[in-house]
Amino acid sequence: MSASTKYSAAKQWYNSDDTYYQILLVSPEQETKVKYLKTKIIVKTRRDFYQYQLDDQTQEKLKIYYPDKPDTIGSCLPSPGVVFPTDYLNLLLPEQGVKNISSALNNIYETTQTLLQTRKISQLIAKTWHAYLTAKDEVKPWANFILGNWDDVNTDNNIDILDDLISREIFFFDQEFSPDYLEPDNLNIYYPLNQKHCQNGKPDEDRFLILPSSEGWQGIALSLLMAGQAYYEIKQDGEIKYHQIAQPILSTGDIVFRYGLEVDWNNFKGNIQEMQLEPGKYSIASKATVPYPPIPSERNLSHSQIEEWATAQDEDGDLPFYIKDEKGNYSLDVQYFTPPYPYLPLSTC
Repeated sequence: MSASTKYSAAKQWYNSDDTYYQILLVSPEQETKVKYLKTKIIVKTRRDFYQYQLDDQTQEKLKIYYPDKPDTIGSCLPSPGVVFPTDYLNLLLPEQGVKNISSALNNIYETTQTLLQTRKISQLIAKTWHAYLTAKDEVKPWANFILGNWDDVNTDNNIDILDDLISREIFFFDQEFSPDYLEPDNLNIYYPLNQKHCQNGKPDEDRFLILPSSEGWQGIALSLLMAGQAYYEIKQDGEIKYHQIAQPILSTGDIVFRYGLEVDWNNFKGNIQEMQLEPGKYSIASKATVPYPPIPSERNLSHSQIEEWATAQDEDGDLPFYIKDEKGNYSLDVQYFTPPYPYLPLSTC
């Protein structure tokens, strides 16, 4: 089978509306002070997720990720992970014969993609630190968050800190994390992969899921957050809509097959460890440890430095990822894929 034929087959598979996906849905926890989030893992076909309407802000933020502006959760699946601007992508993968595509992908595209993922994860951590410091400094946003009054967390001066406060709580989940609720409320949907459910050696339905038997299950909340598959409900125009907590960094394929995530609260640097797998056993290839240490003191790392890295744009500004010449043309080189200040965590991917 040629490379182009394999690509076409894969594209048809993941574009199927009958493929199963999972999302994380969070809501305020008002019954206990031990944690501030209730969590639910929802598994449905992409067709079913077309019924989950996205709010206007999420749709606007996702325009750069999809050719057509997505309006439902289903239209965002599978997650693409980080994406490149069209002009930069054309620079990475210019028109060429199929025989050269593998070389370009392996030497340039995948390497640059990994560096951009590294930057985005580090920035996500900085965003959660910035949100916490801001919320605590102004008192009222933090009080509203811990009391579950999410509608009152964001003020005119603090747009989006709710998303980052929720992300912060997900980083704090115990390594033995298990969701509060499952939908469906049993594990049957995860285990059709045996002989009686297969025809001609193929499962009846395709599933793009982190399985409970996978090493990735313990970090599923963080994985779904990183893939942009984590949401909470809001009311907009009299209807329930879904707000994406963080934009995609890892792809659905990354979190299902490549990385199982865990958090280290005592380190500033990440680590990737290859897993020892039994032949034929479904699991992830590597365990990626994401650092999430305590916020350093103002003396070692100022709030303004944290904010600068958290809000840095990929293009232009003082800390860009892409390098451009005076005419605005991209260079293959990139910069600032790691933070410029000490004590800001370096991610793993």
